[in-house]
Amino acid sequence: MKKIVKIIGITLSVIVVTGVILSLVAPKKISVTNTQFVKASKQAVFDQLRFMKNFPNWSPFIKQDPEQQYTISGTDGAVGASYSWVGVKEKSKGTQKIVSISGLDKIVIGCSITEPFQSNPTFVYTLTEKNEGVELVQQFDTDMPIPTNVIGLLMGLKAEITATNKQGLALLKKAVEK
Repeated sequence: MKKIVKIIGITLSVIVVTGVILSLVAPKKISVTNTQFVKASKQAVFDQLRFMKNFPNWSPFIKQDPEQQYTISGTDGAVGASYSWVGVKEKSKGTQKIVSISGLDKIVIGCSITEPFQSNPTFVYTLTEKNEGVELVQQFDTDMPIPTNVIGLLMGLKAEITATNKQGLALLKKAVEK
């Protein structure tokens, strides 16, 4: 019996020490940059991004959860406009809001996710005219405090975010080019 208690104690100690080490070395921020070339005018790409009414055209989350419910508030296309959603299949909830717009060159969208977890990512979209189209760069950043950073590391969250964001940009390209 004492041997079993000792083994359990050692195992628990190893788990705790491993968890502490992982929480110290796991990234406390996730940054993902994706680029998509869109064969369209800069205005067309810009309008697809800035008007919240267009988000369902290219949202990878609506693709995953077509019954998702959403509302748009504020002056659509202007700073302060927001898109709030409640997922049906994926049980998610949150709001994204236009934080800033710089001409036709840059849009910053802040996001507040409240379910199934809490997160406040930022999306920065930069548009550059190139070769009869637009190079669209999406920069995604979110903080990953302890212990979320360990969970994110173990679940491969950065790879999942990268894939989802790439899917969204591909859907945006398709929506604008059609």
